[in-house]
Amino acid sequence: MSLNMDCGIDKTSLCYFPRRGDSRRLNVVPASTEQRYAGYRVSSEPFVSEHCGFLSSTGTDERVKFKFRVLNSATSTLSNGEQTGLFPPPLPQTFSPPPNDTPQPTQNIMNRRAGTDSSLYQICINLKRRLADVPGFHEHIAEMDEEEALEGDFIDPVTSMWNCLRRGFPLMTVYNALRPKQPLEVDSSRYGESKIGKAATFQFLQACLGELKFPSNEVFLITDLYGEDTTGFVKVTKCVNKVLDVLQKRGLLLQRAKSAAEMDYNEPQTLTHRQKIVEEFVKTERDYVQHLETLQQFKNEVEESGAIAGDAAHDMFLNLNALLDFQRRFLIRIEQQNSLAESQQDWGKLLHYYRESFRVYEPFIANQNRCRETVEKQWDKLRHAPLPPELKDLVDTPATLLGFLLKPFQRLTKYPMLLRELRDKGGLDDSRRKNLDDGIAAAESILHRANDAIHKEQRISAVVDLQQRVEDWKGHRIDHFGELLLHGNYTVLKGEGAKEVERE
Repeated sequence: MSLNMDCGIDKTSLCYFPRRGDSRRLNVVPASTEQRYAGYRVSSEPFVSEHCGFLSSTGTDERVKFKFRVLNSATSTLSNGEQTGLFPPPLPQTFSPPPNDTPQPTQNIMNRRAGTDSSLYQICINLKRRLADVPGFHEHIAEMDEEEALEGDFIDPVTSMWNCLRRGFPLMTVYNALRPKQPLEVDSSRYGESKIGKAATFQFLQACLGELKFPSNEVFLITDLYGEDTTGFVKVTKCVNKVLDVLQKRGLLLQRAKSAAEMDYNEPQTLTHRQKIVEEFVKTERDYVQHLETLQQFKNEVEESGAIAGDAAHDMFLNLNALLDFQRRFLIRIEQQNSLAESQQDWGKLLHYYRESFRVYEPFIANQNRCRETVEKQWDKLRHAPLPPELKDLVDTPATLLGFLLKPFQRLTKYPMLLRELRDKGGLDDSRRKNLDDGIAAAESILHRANDAIHKEQRISAVVDLQQRVEDWKGHRIDHFGELLLHGNYTVLKGEGAKEVERE
């Protein structure tokens, strides 16, 4: 391939990459700045001017007109002093497609992205919109709106929906909208105020199992709704949405005009650099929570199938359930913060406020060595465990599963990076920059504590190993020695008379 230009721009100010397999090219762009574009790799660096030229095949008369952009030398100079800068527009109709053997990105379990509506925060927002279409549910919606108005920023859509469904009667309203022969009713005189909600919920669950014939694994338990674990409440929302699906299929939902907030115009928007950082923060947090949910689903499958013993499962997953519950709640706060106007958002305070809550990570991360050893020992059983199709990729190789188990530590390292970029490039006022400094310090302290937990676990393992290797302690008891403070090889200078002896 050759590059022909009509505008007199020097070739050294351009960056051109030929098709895969052709070694001829002008300049080199670091891999981090490349984007694949119809079989070509092009730079995405900043530019200062735009020009027109032609791209043609050597030995042919066929030419394709294209636009290219010249880079600013201050931002695009490479280590060899050359500059880069070819960034093509949308392909002309005459442009030939890439060859069939061009590698295409694959959607595997490691890079699977979470949908916009996948988080519990968005699930509850959408559930409230659906419930507004249920005949007779407007009273419950009014109660939710009143509670949200009174609590202000202290309540979020998840808590509001959770409180609503815990009253029990809203669940009965949803089921009764199906117009059953025997509507659900609860005699208030038979139950105290603290139990009447559970009595109404119990009737709803009986109707789902008996009348609607829902499988038992798709119906939540009383404890799922009245407990404090977000995993249980996720199951509640799925069950309620399933009943709403039945209502929609039967045409029993109200037909109302959508509000402006519900309309999706899909208009392209140009984001500021600050908005891009925040968007990256929110999206990657959703992805991370989805990965934890996948790991929890895998944990439940291997435990329920008996693929590995309970002790082995504990050594692998430890406090994964508690970690996921916290991370869902943290994502709720992130989504709530993101819903505010930019002038009200304060991301630094968020990390600083939850600094102590992140201690839930310490035992999980400190357990990584034992986790890795367990995976290696139990790999044959894990690989042949009966898993649903969406989890099969997780046991493709040991590296894949271990990569998932390392994601919590990897996520902790991401927080200070995101906050630092937001502080330096977000165009914020001094007050919020100061709060971001506090947030960065909090995020780094979380990392330090996690590392300290790892080192402490290593020292404990060293003591156990030493205890097993020494046969005769000469009457000493190792449990009276106190905590091991240092473990490793150290050089010691010991004075013996006029000379010093160096020993290890």
